[in-house]
Amino acid sequence: MRLRAHCWVIAGVVVAVLGSGCQAPTASHETQDGNQTPQAVDVAESAPDSTAQRTASQTDGTTLDTAVTSSSHTIKDGAVVEATTSSHAITTEASTTTSPATTAPAATSATTKVTQPTDTTTTTLPQPPAGTTTTVISSSGDDWNEELLAVLQVNNDSAPVSYDRDDWGSGWSDADGDCMSARHEVLKAESVDSTQVSWSGCTVTGGRWYGAFTGTWVTNPSSLDIDHFVPLANAHDSGGWAWSSATKRNYYNDLSDATHLIAVTASANRSKGSRGPESWKPSDTSYWCVYAHTWTNIKIRWELTVTTSELAALTSMLNTCHTEPSSTWTPPAIPATTSSTTTSSSTTATGLANPGNTKNCSDFSTYTEAKEWFDTYFPLYGDVARLDNNGDGEPCESLPGGP
Repeated sequence: MRLRAHCWVIAGVVVAVLGSGCQAPTASHETQDGNQTPQAVDVAESAPDSTAQRTASQTDGTTLDTAVTSSSHTIKDGAVVEATTSSHAITTEASTTTSPATTAPAATSATTKVTQPTDTTTTTLPQPPAGTTTTVISSSGDDWNEELLAVLQVNNDSAPVSYDRDDWGSGWSDADGDCMSARHEVLKAESVDSTQVSWSGCTVTGGRWYGAFTGTWVTNPSSLDIDHFVPLANAHDSGGWAWSSATKRNYYNDLSDATHLIAVTASANRSKGSRGPESWKPSDTSYWCVYAHTWTNIKIRWELTVTTSELAALTSMLNTCHTEPSSTWTPPAIPATTSSTTTSSSTTATGLANPGNTKNCSDFSTYTEAKEWFDTYFPLYGDVARLDNNGDGEPCESLPGGP
């Protein structure tokens, strides 16, 4: 019995010792879990790493539930704000909630946008498909005349100052210094045949020209005037009155645009004068399309205005076009036999003999008298009396009544 009792005592001690050993690991395990739980939450909130979230989930399901609940709550609050500021933020929330691996970063981004909004965040709108905002619809080729006329500025007011021919310079200049003035430069450029020049090389003495206004061929340069396609007085009334003296002189002698100055028969130039297309048109109706097209382009180039009646005339003339004229006009082919406005004989069909150099400006009392005599003989023989010193088609301009 004593031996059995002793065995029971020993067994009790063993059981007590074993019981004490089993409790120690359990307490240690709970303490370790308690230390890990906050660390797992910190990792999930501060770093965009899905591995850390899986570690927290494996350690304790409760901890993961807390982290997800906090993140979901933050996204929900952010989504409310973003919904009022940007459709882009709504799209971000949708993609965040469907991807657990990006839950924490989305929450951080949403919080940043709420506390520190930027101009980009509050003004960004969905963009249309590429190309839709830059596509320009071009009008058909049949509308070129309407587009051209639409550029013109209409003004019916009179110029505030009177036109003074002297404001536009003293006549044809020699811009390149080769002794050939602008008049003869035009004659040389527009002749369809090789030109003949004087022994000095300064003047054109022969060639062949097409008088577009009248549709006639000319071989005597003395029968031609150099016409300002848009006359000086018209340019003055259309806005040129405000130009500087230098600009006016440049306009007078402009050779940079081949259409600005044109060789025409003297009679046509006298008939045209300073009138616009609303009151004068070339007698050759086949040239109306080119005439209106050229007139319009010169007005646009020099930023000159048109009147209402002028615009109506240009519109009517452009309606005669089959296609838009090219920037440079080419005269028709030379016929087998050409008619010239001049003759080399001493008399003409009118019975008027060449008067020669028999008149001076002092022989006339007024500009009108000199002009009448000049217009009578110039188309037939040229300026044989040398009354037009500057070659602008106006004789004896210093006489009373001159331009």
